[in-house]
Amino acid sequence: MAVSESQGRAPIQVPCPWHRDEMQRLLDQHGQGRLPHALLFAGAAGIGKFRLAQSLAQALLCAQPRAGLACGQCDGCHLSAAGTHPDAQTLVPEAGSNAIKIDQVRRLVEFAGRTAHYGGARVALIAPAEALNRSAQNALLKTLEEPGEGLVLILVSDQPSLLLPTIRSRCQQRYLPLPGREAALEWLTPQVGERDAPALLAAAQGSPLRALGLQEADWFAAREQLAGQLLAVALGRASPAQAGQALAAHDPRVMAGVLYGWLARAAVLAALGEQGGDADPATVTDPKVEPLLRQLAAQVPPARLLRAAHRVMEGRRQLLAGANPNKELLMEQWLLVLVGVDASASGF
Repeated sequence: MAVSESQGRAPIQVPCPWHRDEMQRLLDQHGQGRLPHALLFAGAAGIGKFRLAQSLAQALLCAQPRAGLACGQCDGCHLSAAGTHPDAQTLVPEAGSNAIKIDQVRRLVEFAGRTAHYGGARVALIAPAEALNRSAQNALLKTLEEPGEGLVLILVSDQPSLLLPTIRSRCQQRYLPLPGREAALEWLTPQVGERDAPALLAAAQGSPLRALGLQEADWFAAREQLAGQLLAVALGRASPAQAGQALAAHDPRVMAGVLYGWLARAAVLAALGEQGGDADPATVTDPKVEPLLRQLAAQVPPARLLRAAHRVMEGRRQLLAGANPNKELLMEQWLLVLVGVDASASGF
């Protein structure tokens, strides 16, 4: 979240609380002259990686950083906040596109060959790095090998496995894990309320910024009915095709994450039931959905629930990689696993 502390002060990007230690390590490296010329921030979507990258970039371009953050008062900070700093470049997909194109990389290569206007660091952010197609990645290699004086390249990726090995090997990789549940809820609760925070965080698989973005999603208001579709399939009250049609009314990339969370939770409950145990009440993630997941766990063996969750996650990876399947058929194939039919050999 960008904050402004006083009049005339540029808004400064502050890293998420769980990234403060990482930010300090990066700044310590910079102060010792050991900051790598190419960094790759990798981790789950929605944990604040790009925010950390922006915060680091602003600090590197600041004339007088304070307490690990850009000062917000110098010319560099005002230019950074306005997106007009001549020593900074950000590559993101252009409007209407999911890809970072080779022409954008060529402009970055040209930028890398210049000298710094302000005589200090130059910074380039690329996010998400996996949006670079193969040609764009190949075009970036020389700059990663010979970045030019003072240039720091920061790549941000939710799926680093989609990057060429030659790209990954030329970056110092920083894997950023999910924050702990308590830390995530402490940050999320003031923004969405105590009632919804656990359910949103669970739906986002523990990613707090994704959880914040899900608050206004239409599926969230209808989540009880949507979770009920899983149970209806397991009980034979609805066919996978019927339930898939209801689920397909929502973005499949979003629903994939939601379904994975529900199926994984049901698998845990099923395993506990088979072992004669019970779940800790403190682990309940969503009072509206939990009773339905308990019923699902009583109907479907844990191994089958895990297979269904695995199938959903395979499909989600392909969706994020750009696949565009028929949504209703996609959901139906995922739900068929609940009734013991593994219909798709394609990963969907």
